[in-house]
Amino acid sequence: MSVTRQHARHKLPVQVFYNKQHLKLIDFSLGGTGVEIGSIKPPEQNTEIKLVCIFPISGENVGWEVTAKVVRVDKEKNFMAFEFIEDNDFKKFSLAFYDEMRKKGMM
Repeated sequence: MSVTRQHARHKLPVQVFYNKQHLKLIDFSLGGTGVEIGSIKPPEQNTEIKLVCIFPISGENVGWEVTAKVVRVDKEKNFMAFEFIEDNDFKKFSLAFYDEMRKKGMM
């Protein structure tokens, strides 16, 4: 099965939490995120879960709880990927965050 990426992936200073456990960010995009599994028990693929994402923006850390679908779990590669469920407010915020990261030369 071939999958075409819909959003550019970036390495950004976003913190991601699942079940109150910090996950090391691999990449972040407007459509989702990739993280290391680490020592947690990963959720089942194709389930909808809640993630908390913390963004450093305008000199503050701003948190968002986001609904996401687990689209990939690869225990051998210590990787899992999430697709954000469409949320217009979160998308607008993410675009403002991207704008700030561009201005800081981080993208």
